[in-house]
Amino acid sequence: MRLYLSSHGLGDHAARLQEMVGDNKRMLFIDNAKDDLTLFERSTHVQQKLVEFRDMGFEPFELDLRDYFGREEILRPIVAAAGLVWASGGNTLLLRRAMQYSGLDTILPSLLREDALVYGGSSAGAIIMTKTLHGTENGDDPYTIPEGYEEEIVWSGLGMIYPQLVPHFQSSFFAEEAKAMADYFATNGLTYVTLQDGEVYAVEGDVEGKL
Repeated sequence: MRLYLSSHGLGDHAARLQEMVGDNKRMLFIDNAKDDLTLFERSTHVQQKLVEFRDMGFEPFELDLRDYFGREEILRPIVAAAGLVWASGGNTLLLRRAMQYSGLDTILPSLLREDALVYGGSSAGAIIMTKTLHGTENGDDPYTIPEGYEEEIVWSGLGMIYPQLVPHFQSSFFAEEAKAMADYFATNGLTYVTLQDGEVYAVEGDVEGKL
């Protein structure tokens, strides 16, 4: 299993990500954690990130999970053909719903266990790989419900790693929220790792830890 979980954006170890991915440069970019933004804000962010990944040598395409709600069998071969799947930051609980509705929460763990591709993500996209999303409500509104989404909150993460991750720790814009997340994990006896912006939690086979 190969994971590259960043606090903010690509972090300080982009070359490591390129090495992890190898020859298959086809990349799927998921921005559904930002489905609560305006169409202009969201599309602008997507285009900026596609340019960033293209400049790194990837062949990026946006994967809007809303197009695959209830269509898991159609989504599966699309994901299986990628060398890298990346999910950006935003509302973690919104991203989790999108993954469930599309079936990506089933497809992705299966492919990761087979080491068929690399998963990368920043902030919400990193947190989603942990066991529980409880604690994220300190920074993300769980009651954000854009068109096409249901009210029910999915509190389970994909469970691909343990410890829990706390991104943006001691950052200039999310410090209080990150501290509240860390305090929640400490109070509830959950092992956690804090990530300052630039830091990455990486998994390569049996080796994992903070870069």
